[in-house]
Amino acid sequence: MQLRRIASVTASLAVLTGTAMAIQSATAATTPTTNPRNGQVTCVRGEVCVQSVTGVIPDSDHMVSTVIRYPKDGDILEKDTPFTVHTKSVNLATGAADGDPDVPDTISLQTLDNNGIVQGHSHVSIQRIEDPNQPPNPLTVLFFKELADPADGSGELTTLVDKGLPPGNYRACTMVGSFGHQPVLMPVVRRGAQDDCTRFSVK
Repeated sequence: MQLRRIASVTASLAVLTGTAMAIQSATAATTPTTNPRNGQVTCVRGEVCVQSVTGVIPDSDHMVSTVIRYPKDGDILEKDTPFTVHTKSVNLATGAADGDPDVPDTISLQTLDNNGIVQGHSHVSIQRIEDPNQPPNPLTVLFFKELADPADGSGELTTLVDKGLPPGNYRACTMVGSFGHQPVLMPVVRRGAQDDCTRFSVK
């Protein structure tokens, strides 16, 4: 596993050399400008400016977006009965994962395929909702699955919740990541989310 990670990091670093490692753009390395009024560094919309090594960032026409097709909001499922979660993402070259979500390879940099699409995968996380007005504990997860395989012919990633769930109210969310499981990096802040969540009940 360690050799695989080293190889991944080496390949990622080969993409980002010199000043491009500090400032990356989907089209070309750019130099951020300094606002003379406050001395803060700003960027031009459509360009990507960062001050740390992040990997290769797609352009705004290739941003990731995801929907959970099942279960849908408001669905009522039967307790302790297996069901399959269906998700679909666009602008994600699926099937790229380090294979160990418990020990994420977060030093691997984000990469793009030849079409400018982020190379990565997704995850499904299901949590019980005790109070809809309070954030659930991120460490309390009833079901978690890495979706590391390539999407099927319809573009879907699926996973079987083989034992079903006990009665209760739940939130199912996707967590789209690049190769090393870190969240995918997008070029525009003002955008739709790259992940999706649905809320359903089990009785």
